[in-house]
Amino acid sequence: MHQSRLMGVIAGLVLGASAVAAAAQTPTVKLTLDFSIQGQQSPFVLAAEGGYFAREGVNVQVDRGYGSADAITKVASGAYDMAFADIGALIQFNGRQNEAKAVSVFQIYDVAPMVVLSLRKASITKPSDLAGKRIASPTGASSRVMFPLFARANGLDPSSVHWLDVTPQLREILLVQGQTDATTALITDVAGLEHLGITEDDLSVMRYSDFGVALYGHCLLTTPQFADRNPDAVQKVVKGAAEAWKAAIANPDAAIAALKKREPLIEEKVERARLDLVIKNAILTERVWRDGLGAVDPARMAHTINMIAETFKLPALAIQSIYRSDYLPPQAELQLN
Repeated sequence: MHQSRLMGVIAGLVLGASAVAAAAQTPTVKLTLDFSIQGQQSPFVLAAEGGYFAREGVNVQVDRGYGSADAITKVASGAYDMAFADIGALIQFNGRQNEAKAVSVFQIYDVAPMVVLSLRKASITKPSDLAGKRIASPTGASSRVMFPLFARANGLDPSSVHWLDVTPQLREILLVQGQTDATTALITDVAGLEHLGITEDDLSVMRYSDFGVALYGHCLLTTPQFADRNPDAVQKVVKGAAEAWKAAIANPDAAIAALKKREPLIEEKVERARLDLVIKNAILTERVWRDGLGAVDPARMAHTINMIAETFKLPALAIQSIYRSDYLPPQAELQLN
């Protein structure tokens, strides 16, 4: 009996040691998002909390962000390994750097869902109406960073608008209170305005994509150095993220439930509306339905890069320095059902 107990203890110790060793061998990747965690970022929470990353054999620490530009800077500095951020901000960042670079490894938004929002009563219906107007936006928001493209494409002098530097929450309040004429935002912010009593009928929405700026949008990115050193980990993160996004598209409530578990104070209806808006306006294009998540048209990617480079007077940038497809799972695994 004593010998049986001893053997049981030894077996338990061996199993425990094996589990510790396995955990130690599982890589941990630090991922920062673009802003505070809301409905549109919930698939990443689902990937972490719902086991999608774990099933691929990778631990992922998912943290909130403070703007696409800030997220990219943190990845380039090594503070984070990967980020979810706007590829336009990535292109601008790379064009201004001599050494520290970033590269997209999974193009999640097929269209950048950037918009200019105003109250319909302000009679702002076309880009030229913004001349002389006040526009509220966080300095690091991708929609503000890319506003010069929107202005240039529509013959608007960017210096003719007056910027109000605000937080995302204050931006919405100022618009409702009439203390700003418009905001630059992502389409998901429409849900936040509805929470403040502003209906879709009260809003005028100018989509960048409807006014000559149909760019690729948010992507999963890292540095070439991290990807080269950790190709297996990057592939696992991309695969886990892709599976979670597919699950969120098929069942948005599952992603919101994961978000609610992490952030108990959220209003589920508002966050579900944000997720629905980004799926409809940024992801489910005809191309994605046909070719799957992350499908990139090289000619269109080149157009995105060149348009940003010309607007911000950046040097010519090769597609390979901005986007790499070698970490994607097979196309069949990216298809939507």
